[in-house]
Amino acid sequence: MKSVTYKFLLLICFTVALVSLGGCLKDEIPLSEHEGYIYMPQAVGNRAQMRLARVDEAQDIVFGAAYGGVNYPEADIRVAFKLDISRIAEYNAEHETNYIPLPENSYQVSGLAATIPAGKSNSEPLAVSVQSNMLDVNEKYMLPITMVSVSGGILDNELATAWFRIDSIVTRERDVTGLSSVSVSDENRGGPNAAEGSEKLIDNDYNTKFLTFDYSPQFWMQLMFTTPEVVNAYTLTSGNDAPGRDPRSWVLSGSNDGTDWVELDVQTNELFSGRNQTRRFNINNDEAYRYYRINVTANGGDALFQLSEWRLIQYY
Repeated sequence: MKSVTYKFLLLICFTVALVSLGGCLKDEIPLSEHEGYIYMPQAVGNRAQMRLARVDEAQDIVFGAAYGGVNYPEADIRVAFKLDISRIAEYNAEHETNYIPLPENSYQVSGLAATIPAGKSNSEPLAVSVQSNMLDVNEKYMLPITMVSVSGGILDNELATAWFRIDSIVTRERDVTGLSSVSVSDENRGGPNAAEGSEKLIDNDYNTKFLTFDYSPQFWMQLMFTTPEVVNAYTLTSGNDAPGRDPRSWVLSGSNDGTDWVELDVQTNELFSGRNQTRRFNINNDEAYRYYRINVTANGGDALFQLSEWRLIQYY
């Protein structure tokens, strides 16, 4: 039977199945038609491309080995795997990508050895348990796993590596800006409640704006919470006119006493391409702070500074 081609075997089995409702096909059509070759199903196509949710619970990436062709192994086949981190650079060079290694402290592997039992198509599943809340949503991660040896059959070198790629992390989020109060180092001349006072920074209305007439590189705007909050992203919305008044460079910091500050994000020479444009900036932060402050170290060159909205986002 080994000398019969794969397509011909399928034809025979299909014919028998029509007659007897039995047939000689495996329970599942194999992903590899190479009879007796041992391969990783996760190495086929885009099966190793992952999309995780940002949650507190670990999420499993499953892998294993399979027996190719239409027959079953006559004896158990032991399979060994390894984590192949060193090959990420090779993948990036070949595909012009920029994946980085999945951080070692963000996952656990259930094992690197499996067995395809006699008379079966697949090994028992192994798992990589990933803590997605330890990952940066701005990064793309990779964990290559390679099958390195088999005790029977033929190791399929073309399907021996599963390039597990985490291309996106879906987040649940909430806007916590409404829990805070705003202050600025240089207020609008009409006061915080004026038509263009600092309260307009957090009124959730993108058609209003804050405007100060005496901008300097020491200018800051600050949000204070009653109790500390974790912030994972923020948005800034440009004003309705005069691009020269837009923030260009700034530093976002967090504090719990309003005196000692921890730098969380730095942006330099940023541009808003339109009026009332909202831009989002993700930050890698797991600490809760009571105060968040943006020091606007440069604007577009005007003596005035303006901003329509500043919002703080929390992942959960």
